[in-house]
Amino acid sequence: MMIYPMFKPKQITMKKKNILLIIWILLLVLTAVEYTFSEVFRYSKIAFFGIMLASFIKYIGVAFQFLELKNAHPFWKSLSVIIVLLFIIVITILYV
Repeated sequence: MMIYPMFKPKQITMKKKNILLIIWILLLVLTAVEYTFSEVFRYSKIAFFGIMLASFIKYIGVAFQFLELKNAHPFWKSLSVIIVLLFIIVITILYV
């Protein structure tokens, strides 16, 4: 069976594997932090802002590492961040 060059899987270096592992662990830790904020500071603004901040950091980690946005044109990088920031601002205005 012949594998065409355009369909050949990319080789992942050890450095890339380490970065992906660190981002994955950071995502797990931030998810635990969000859960803790929601349980400890129930119905408070501290919990809301903590969860929003952790969600923004998680989005940046996923978008730039796992979705390969780091290799995209600067326009798409900035547009992606702006859209998420606008979303967080609208949610904040509605909540607060």
